[in-house]
Amino acid sequence: MYARIKNQFATPDIEIKRGDLSKVVIKKERLFELINFLGVEYKYLTLNGITCADWIEDDRFALSYILTTLDRGHTMMVQTFIKRDAKFKTLSHIFKQAEIMERDLFEMYGIDFIGNGNLKELSLENWIHTPPLRREFDTLEFVNNNLSFREGRDDNIDTKAETKRLRALKKAKKLAEKKAKEAQDGDS
Repeated sequence: MYARIKNQFATPDIEIKRGDLSKVVIKKERLFELINFLGVEYKYLTLNGITCADWIEDDRFALSYILTTLDRGHTMMVQTFIKRDAKFKTLSHIFKQAEIMERDLFEMYGIDFIGNGNLKELSLENWIHTPPLRREFDTLEFVNNNLSFREGRDDNIDTKAETKRLRALKKAKKLAEKKAKEAQDGDS
């Protein structure tokens, strides 16, 4: 299989991670052709996920399509790179479940999947900021500017102080149990 992929798709970038897991990096123009080839020729018929890594320094995203054989015996990660501002074709015409995965990547990274008619908010209601999983998104700045802190609330606690308090209680309980056991052993 690997020799066929190398020859047919002109990619030397194949890595066998484990006996049941491999990774192929391919040019974006050949991605769907390879995914179709894997499905037809080797029965990679389940799309487990589509992931994204933001390589901001290189101005690109790494999109990884995780496919599994019908018998669940082998998983193949097919990875490609796209520009951070690029639009990319949907995979939902091959795998229906890609629609929701692409919707998530649209919301979290801002990747526009051409042909996916369901790119609307999924979990971020009325979000107007930089997509939150892009590396230029400043979480601390967002929290400071947009969220009110828990001051004045009954359930507001200092987590460091609370952790110390709980550890001290646990330690005291163990010490008390140890003394009780020693006292019981001394009485015997």
